[in-house]
Amino acid sequence: MINRIIPGVSVETIAGEREASLGVVGVVTMPMELNWGDQVITIRKGMDTTTVLGYKLYDTALKLVNEVMNYANQLIIYRLNIGAKAQATLASGVTAKAVYTGTRGNDISVSVASADSKFTVTTYLDSVEMDKQVISDVSDFKTNDFIEITGSGTLETATATLTGGTNGTVAAANYDNYFTEIQKHDYNVMAYTGTDSSISAKIVNFIQSQRDNGTMVQAVMSGSDFDNEGIINNTIGGKTTNYDLTAAEACATMAGIQAKQGVTGSATYFNVIGWNDVSSRLTKLQMESKTQDGEILFVYKYGGVVVLYDINSLTTTTDAKPEDFKKNLVIRTLDKYSMDLQKLLDTKAIGKIRNSVDGRNQIKGLISDMTVKNYLNIGAIEDFTASDITVEMGSARDSIIATVGIKVVDTVDKIYITVTAL
Repeated sequence: MINRIIPGVSVETIAGEREASLGVVGVVTMPMELNWGDQVITIRKGMDTTTVLGYKLYDTALKLVNEVMNYANQLIIYRLNIGAKAQATLASGVTAKAVYTGTRGNDISVSVASADSKFTVTTYLDSVEMDKQVISDVSDFKTNDFIEITGSGTLETATATLTGGTNGTVAAANYDNYFTEIQKHDYNVMAYTGTDSSISAKIVNFIQSQRDNGTMVQAVMSGSDFDNEGIINNTIGGKTTNYDLTAAEACATMAGIQAKQGVTGSATYFNVIGWNDVSSRLTKLQMESKTQDGEILFVYKYGGVVVLYDINSLTTTTDAKPEDFKKNLVIRTLDKYSMDLQKLLDTKAIGKIRNSVDGRNQIKGLISDMTVKNYLNIGAIEDFTASDITVEMGSARDSIIATVGIKVVDTVDKIYITVTAL
């Protein structure tokens, strides 16, 4: 049990004895090396990414973002690199500077046209007009989505392309900063699209630490020997009309799919948007072997690409982590239930309900109502009654101990048929 220091709810998910919106859904986070943008960028469905990422979503430069957003409701990007800002001299003592660091700033140009004692300042990205302002003085210019203009000189007719924008480099410490920052945000799936085993190890440790402390998140990576229900190991890449994806890059796709599914369904045989093939195709024996090793696979089947089996990397089972903990639908359901329960009691019980018999019964009622409405009624769990909940006084006068037993309903993933010839 987690001993709390500050007021709040701690939830631990374990396997119970078995017979013979509340929590966030649809949100992915991904650390990325970018050539434009702020350090933390939130992308939502239907959003124009030009100003925040420097490109349209369909541009191949944003293929990983596009893969996530084919499925997820929201993507929280953490920019790992810093670099330098591009800039250009517009006149003596007047400088145009990109609002963000990175090489994309080198694709920005600025024109200044003079007429009637005023100046028309136009900002272009790849020769496409992004902003136009008519000003009398440098101080009149309002920083737009791409540039700021500084200085005390006098403007004059000119055209200049910004230069000197650099991306900088990424070190292991940048990921540590990411882990610190992302704890301030709500998400349910992390995607790592790199291949550095030392970074993968950092992510495994971070995810496990989060889960141990009640933040029930998963990560999608490409590697080996993770053996962890919080880590989804994707080992197959994909092909689209416009670009290819390595197995590591395809973790963005898998993260989006996992975020989309939530507790409403399994990703088994889920149809992948926009893919026309996988890299590489597997034989049935290879599929079976990789599945037993805890690898989640994209496969080419019936003329399209699907997710073969919605599993995580757990391969070693125990009483605390039984066989069905390998299934992502089960884990997603238990995880969301834990987070929903935490939010419910944080908002409805902590500091509001007295720790009396009546108060504990009230808490039991809150838990029962939420469980029935959000899980039992939609078929996510079964065989649940209020008797599966116990709420008892804890060792301290301001604490309680609550236990809830739920039975997750999995999907039909294996069908055995006997055909008899007559």
